[in-house]
Amino acid sequence: MNISNIWRPAFAAAVFTIIGPGNAWGQSLFQPPGANLTYGDVTHGMRAQSASTNPAAAAADMDRQDQGARSGTFISAAAGIEYGNIQEIWDFYDEVFGAYEPSDDDASAPGQLPETKPPGGIDLGDIWDSLDPDIQDELSAIANEVARQAALLALISTEGYGKAWIASDIPFALAKPHWGGAWTMQLHWSGTSRGFGLVESIEFDSERARAAIQDWFDTEVANRPNLLQVGGQVFLLIDALGNVRFSLQNDSAIVFKSTQLLTASAGYSRAAWSNEAGTLFIGAEADLHDMRLSGLGVRFGDMTDSEELFDQIRNADFERDTRLGLDAGVLWVADNYQLGAQVTNLNEPDFQFPSIDVSPFSDESIIRRIQSGQVYTMERQLKLEASVLGENRKWSLHVGLDANATSDPVGDEFQWATLSGGFNTGSQWFPNVRLGYRQNLAGTEKSYASLGMTMFKYVNIDLASALDTTKIDGRSLPEGLMFSMGFEINW
Repeated sequence: MNISNIWRPAFAAAVFTIIGPGNAWGQSLFQPPGANLTYGDVTHGMRAQSASTNPAAAAADMDRQDQGARSGTFISAAAGIEYGNIQEIWDFYDEVFGAYEPSDDDASAPGQLPETKPPGGIDLGDIWDSLDPDIQDELSAIANEVARQAALLALISTEGYGKAWIASDIPFALAKPHWGGAWTMQLHWSGTSRGFGLVESIEFDSERARAAIQDWFDTEVANRPNLLQVGGQVFLLIDALGNVRFSLQNDSAIVFKSTQLLTASAGYSRAAWSNEAGTLFIGAEADLHDMRLSGLGVRFGDMTDSEELFDQIRNADFERDTRLGLDAGVLWVADNYQLGAQVTNLNEPDFQFPSIDVSPFSDESIIRRIQSGQVYTMERQLKLEASVLGENRKWSLHVGLDANATSDPVGDEFQWATLSGGFNTGSQWFPNVRLGYRQNLAGTEKSYASLGMTMFKYVNIDLASALDTTKIDGRSLPEGLMFSMGFEINW
């Protein structure tokens, strides 16, 4: 089994995120680190980590712990990969590139091998050994190859992507109230890279192809062209010996985006109202975002090797934007249940990607799709949560829901629904174990099952695996994996 085929997209994207210009700290826009990877964006009672979810959580946890409340922090790191259902995705791309003609100015296109792209085209020798005046066989060979390429493009448009992300989170929860409430501070780090295909449909008219081939046969042998257009985008390259290569002039492309984000946050929460049934807590958080963004788009015809493309991506230029964001939350806490809501990115800050060179492209729809993602907006999102709690919180069940879909910086839509449960064992070795399920209700619609545990009171390890699988080298592997590890410190 070739391990590089499995991990190459993840390594290439993750390395680019980590060692790209200006390593950055940023907000966890993708999956929450620490125990939150399993629990979700809910208030689960592990104080420093709960404080990094609902802005009202810190005051609720302080009130619950009362005189036993301690200042604390949680240092965690997480990473994940996700890819579509294509075997050996980047090898798949490398195979497809050969069918496409290069653009006019492709001499230094990203993703080319040092010797530049050789004459394009797929050898039709296996299905078309020589030209024959009976053109039906030739026409069928062309139509079959057009159908095959169209099917490959359809697969690329839905499944031809690879994504890697890394994140870190350092929330601080202060033990003593100030100005009647609880204060939190946070540093967040996250970065992501994603490569995906943009495809242009293939134009082909069999009757036009029949007429073109018949005209070629009717032409004197000495005057027959070696480049024959048999469709709007379909060409045949025919050498002096009659060998035929199939070639497409098509603007289908691979686009690669990467972002790095540093966020420093400060939050305040307090009890707003209380009665015998429970207490209502409110909170707000201000976030200072410093984001770096990079993008690259290359036609299939201008590439020969995805490995070479990764080298170009690593050296790509970044644009830098700094914006302020605002979040707010409420949490109702009773003896054996709690209900909460939060709104993130109330002011919807936006960030500008650098321009992607579209001069090699001629198809207006591809150009529009490349340019449409040049501005990333942290869209406003409503998050809801509900929990049922056992006596002394020995066990807990949690439900979290994003009420609306939003997009991450690299264009993936997400709207997470989570279901999780935790059990406090009372053991010094494994004081907490937890199980979780999460599904993206938008975008990829992938589902993950997760398992986490706290060890020795201070160490948290969580692992999540996609329930969808793909085959790589004949083996079924999950289409996504996520891992988080963190250390809790109280004083």
